[in-house]
Amino acid sequence: MMKKMKRNLQNSFISIAMLLAVQHSFAQNTSSPYSILGIGDIEESFFNRTSGMANTGIAYRSASFLISNNPASYSALREQFFMAEGSARGKFVSYYSNNFNNTDPRSRDFSVNRFALGIKINKWWGSSAGLTPYSTANYAFSGKKTIQGTNIFTYADYEGTGGINKAYWDNGVQLGKHFSVGVSTAFLFGSLNQKETLAGTDVTESIITTKNIFLRNLYMSYGAQYFTKVGKKWDLTLGAVYAGKTDLAAEYSTDISTSTTSIKYDVTKNDFFRLPNSVGMGLSLTKNQKITMLADYRYQDWASLRYRGAGYSLKNSNRVSAGVEFVQLRQVWPVVVEKVFYQAGLFYTDSYLSVYNEQLKDKGLSLGIGFNSKRSTLSYLIGFEYGIRGTRDRNLIQERYGKLTLTLSYKDFWYTKGIKYY
Repeated sequence: MMKKMKRNLQNSFISIAMLLAVQHSFAQNTSSPYSILGIGDIEESFFNRTSGMANTGIAYRSASFLISNNPASYSALREQFFMAEGSARGKFVSYYSNNFNNTDPRSRDFSVNRFALGIKINKWWGSSAGLTPYSTANYAFSGKKTIQGTNIFTYADYEGTGGINKAYWDNGVQLGKHFSVGVSTAFLFGSLNQKETLAGTDVTESIITTKNIFLRNLYMSYGAQYFTKVGKKWDLTLGAVYAGKTDLAAEYSTDISTSTTSIKYDVTKNDFFRLPNSVGMGLSLTKNQKITMLADYRYQDWASLRYRGAGYSLKNSNRVSAGVEFVQLRQVWPVVVEKVFYQAGLFYTDSYLSVYNEQLKDKGLSLGIGFNSKRSTLSYLIGFEYGIRGTRDRNLIQERYGKLTLTLSYKDFWYTKGIKYY
């Protein structure tokens, strides 16, 4: 009894510590000039076991890890186990442009990006809840701006921070022997803080425009997986995900001030920004539980929303990725468990942003490695991703980045019915 209470207290302590770390670290983000557009940079990472495989995992199923790429995957969780996962990421970015003189600027940061809990409620139902970023905005740069209706220009400084967080509750249910469906119920919330400072000229005063935008809404997405044996050695899984259009409601205030005057107004709008229809398909092929090959395709219908502004518009986005995983197994009576696994992946993305008729592209590769403790209660996953985003054509900015993701996964018995597996 005392041993069980000690274990439950340990579970609670780990969960609370991870949650506090997430709350204090979500606001830290590497600077990106493109995050001034739309709702910022939409996060492509899931911060879970798929990080080392270019986040490929629509058809991935795991008994011991929380795979949020597709809510249908939770039906594969092992019974009687409680799981807690947390992820942190360090990001390093170098910026290149034909307009830069001599040196190319760089930025780096470290932040906690995900916390999740999961359980297998019964033989056919798995569930997980968590918190992770949906989009981020963080930029600071200067440029020139022409005063409308004149040939006069002024220097402008732009600053912005914030982003949208995603709090979710995912459920996956197995129907029969080969099919699973899932639903993700998420609440998107956050704020975007924007500031523009126009320097004074001979005919104008310095003008500071500050806008604070608070965004929120419910966001639903759905998934399905079909899994079966192919021969004696192979396991095949097909996966699909879908999310419908969603309006983000907003409350925002704008403050325009000079050295002598100040104007402030508040606005509430129920369709400040709309998220598009999105679909994804995935394939997974596993041999003898040791080698897994995966491929994903994701599509988002941004063009139908007809968003555009000065020099930019939103285009349909496409993302293709592929990954491979090699697992070393060991016998822990009466089951076989993973000892270590190695991962690699490739990805290519046509992003949803088009700047001066150049649709931003993102491409790169990833590597990963994971270890399980001797009792398989604690797992360490390290993933590294290198990518190139954007172009130097049309005097745009190209980003070359590296991301190092660390994920800790803790699992222990939720209830045992008197049975021990180690």
